[in-house]
Amino acid sequence: MAPIRSLYLHIPFCTWVCKYCDFNTYAVLEGLIPSYVDALIAEIRASARRHPVGRLDTIFFGGGTPSLLSGEQVARVLAAVRTEMGIAPGAEVTLEANPSNVKPASARDWLAAGVNRLSIGVQALEPGALRFLERLHSGGDALAAVAVARDAGFEDVSCDLLYSVPGVGTAQWMSTLERVVAAGPTHVSCYELTVEPGTRLAQEVSRGLVRMPEAEEQLEQYWAAGERLERAGFSHYEISNWARPGRECRHNLTYWEYRPYLGCGAGAHSLRRHADGSSERFWNLKGPQAYIRAATGSGDAVDGRELLSLERARGEAAMIGVRLLQGTAAAEPFPDERARLVSAGLLTEQRDRVRLTTRGVELANQVGATFLR
Repeated sequence: MAPIRSLYLHIPFCTWVCKYCDFNTYAVLEGLIPSYVDALIAEIRASARRHPVGRLDTIFFGGGTPSLLSGEQVARVLAAVRTEMGIAPGAEVTLEANPSNVKPASARDWLAAGVNRLSIGVQALEPGALRFLERLHSGGDALAAVAVARDAGFEDVSCDLLYSVPGVGTAQWMSTLERVVAAGPTHVSCYELTVEPGTRLAQEVSRGLVRMPEAEEQLEQYWAAGERLERAGFSHYEISNWARPGRECRHNLTYWEYRPYLGCGAGAHSLRRHADGSSERFWNLKGPQAYIRAATGSGDAVDGRELLSLERARGEAAMIGVRLLQGTAAAEPFPDERARLVSAGLLTEQRDRVRLTTRGVELANQVGATFLR
């Protein structure tokens, strides 16, 4: 069984849940954070005994809003990880942060705790866009957060941005991007604002209260962002991600390269790979209170499992792998599908690897789904 070198830690708490968010997040439950941290440490200890985890290369605090944790709480969690699982020298340790939480003292505390990469949820800078997205920070707060992180000593700072926001034209979007690039991040993620089922944004769209931008404008904003970031020295290494040389998100590469990972925390998912090529996916209880009860008691909060056949695992690896702009060898077991996609102008082939064409990038979800039989 392949060893697990990547650990995801889910922190489900938010001060406010934005209307477009469909992640496992909860507002007005911040009083649970101390007991949640205790439960998370209990699960880490139990997981180290149950799974082949060791000498982790990447650790990722995601959410939710992990930056609601104090430096002391982050330090306690990482101390448990170091003791029970081990952390490799030079490991990437990322913490997602809302701009309003990134203060000089907190940034220094996270760095001292062992975090060495900060991913800041900028999302937008324009006041109208921030109001629409229900973000609680200003554009100035977001840019200041990048500066605070760099001043505190973070060499790796990533900024998350949303394009295709109603009311934000391409000129405004590019102005936002220019200001973010000027702030000096080492990594930028640009995600299309999508309407996810069950969100308040989906309700507003279905009632005709919000009209999303047309596909042409979405693509215009996407490609304009890519061109600007590449001119600024960022490499486009995954469909939604650009990085300075050597600053790619190593943790997310674990997912895109379909390597095994462990997830701890409420609703966290894990993937194990077996020697015969099959895989197993399992996931935790989603509710924070239910998770705390289960993990505190036994260290086991698993809520469900799914066994994936060799063919299904290969299909998922190809589906995810094609998102990497340098190409992937994961589609090699699918010669017929590859041939059709190459003929359609969506993939190019180079020996055992395939790579998305420009049109393939625009239809990446459909291209990836082709490999799921």
